[in-house]
Amino acid sequence: MLPSYSIAIRTLGTAGELFRRGLDSIAAQTVPPERVIVYIAEGYSRPTFTRGKEEYVWVKKGMVAQRALPYDEIGSECILMLDDDVELAPDSAERLIKALTEHGADCVGADVFQNHRMPLRAKLFAALTNLVFPHWSRKWAFKVHRSGSFSYQAHPRKAFYWSQSCGGPAWLWRKDAFAGLRMADECWLDRLGFAYGDDLLEAYKLYRNNGRLGILYDAGITHLDAQSSSGSFRKSRAYIYVRTKAQLMIWYRSLFRNGKDTAVSRCRAGVAYLLKVLWMIPVIMGAALLQRDRHYIGSYFKGLCDGWKEVHAPSFRQLPPYIL
Repeated sequence: MLPSYSIAIRTLGTAGELFRRGLDSIAAQTVPPERVIVYIAEGYSRPTFTRGKEEYVWVKKGMVAQRALPYDEIGSECILMLDDDVELAPDSAERLIKALTEHGADCVGADVFQNHRMPLRAKLFAALTNLVFPHWSRKWAFKVHRSGSFSYQAHPRKAFYWSQSCGGPAWLWRKDAFAGLRMADECWLDRLGFAYGDDLLEAYKLYRNNGRLGILYDAGITHLDAQSSSGSFRKSRAYIYVRTKAQLMIWYRSLFRNGKDTAVSRCRAGVAYLLKVLWMIPVIMGAALLQRDRHYIGSYFKGLCDGWKEVHAPSFRQLPPYIL
């Protein structure tokens, strides 16, 4: 017998037709959820349409805040957490639940971004701008490295792999496993204005706390990519600054000072991150030349400086350890 599940969707209520498509696909699931709860940001209006059984709960705005919830409304064993711009195949929930139970996982994510299927130009761009490379591991879907960058499975040869990270648009959690991770401690990321890297911060926390995270490559879930928040952010002048600052702070919290760090682990992580910083300097300079915009360079170094200051601020240092 499969465990029970409910669906939790985070939204600003602005995804429009893409959100409607997502709700339609939920209504068509071969294994129906017990409840469908939409966690909408305070100050935003719920969409005018309804598909049936979805319920709305207003919560504090934030990519992390709208996910790092106690989920007191949900009594199911599992929670399928979705963004508002994903569309499910009729048996997507069933596939995820079966993978979760078959492998004894605490969380199974759907591979919605499909890094291994990116065109060569996109793969080269990811490698150049963020040190994101393919790997050929027989065990891991995604690996997180000491620099804070990740690598992805180059050629998946089976549907399920274990993983150290996961994209957040669609993942199925055991409710008790999620509750034990104190995800609300990571709401600091929302204060940056855009929670860049929130998926990695949350998923890697499960892995580092001895949780079992898996990736299902054939979950049948499509990312429709509404970009309700990320689209405008990536076009803004704050993008380089926030991206740089967020990456440094996530690296510091999850890899450098994570509660189980040692002098050796800090040295290795520090060297890896320094090499990444040095790698990025000519990349940022090249982007500034191509865009004819000198603020790229200033934003990069300001992001590094401000991020370093913030990880040493009392409020950040007082956070509970990342590894509990």
